[in-house]
Amino acid sequence: MTQTLHQLQWRGRAVGPWTLPQIREALVSGEIHSLYQIQVMGQWLTLRDHLEALDATELERRAAQLGSRLREKKAEQGIPAQRIGRKFKGLEGAIVKRNAFGNPPPVFVKPGSRDSAMRDMDDLSTPISDTAPTCWLAVVAFVISCASFVPYLNLVSWVPSLVLGHLSLRKMQRQPYLEGRGLAIGALVIGYTTLAVAVVTALFLPSLFYRIFPIRDA
Repeated sequence: MTQTLHQLQWRGRAVGPWTLPQIREALVSGEIHSLYQIQVMGQWLTLRDHLEALDATELERRAAQLGSRLREKKAEQGIPAQRIGRKFKGLEGAIVKRNAFGNPPPVFVKPGSRDSAMRDMDDLSTPISDTAPTCWLAVVAFVISCASFVPYLNLVSWVPSLVLGHLSLRKMQRQPYLEGRGLAIGALVIGYTTLAVAVVTALFLPSLFYRIFPIRDA
């Protein structure tokens, strides 16, 4: 049986088409995350919501199969079907009435296997946020780079701003769901600009260099 292919996208970047098993493998490996958009029957849905709907349907199907097997087993033992139905009614109701979309699991936790992901749906008490987290290295790099406009601090602030800026970009490349790329690039621009101004003024305008970077006073 041919499996359906789905197109994914994230911030204008198209991925796929992939089958559902391939999508789940990519989630486990970290190649994609659950905020990607997936095209289903001509509509774009959040990958997280689509997979949760599939898992909820699979849980209902398994519950129905379990109930059918239990009824057949009890029927073979001579237990009335009405009594079996009352016994299993609570289990079916607990699964069908659970709202998989009311409070879904965290967005940025990498899912494990399909069975473990379905077990995680039983714990729906963790609050979530649809806002992607910001890379803290990018924030720190930008704050330090702003010290380049402060006398005395501009003597050394460009060094950590450049180091942290590159580290944050590398971290966001490994974890594409992180926000803060603009902050990291801003820190690098300020850091390299400060370094360029220091080199040019030191070579050609020494008087201006000592006014911008008060080394003598330090």
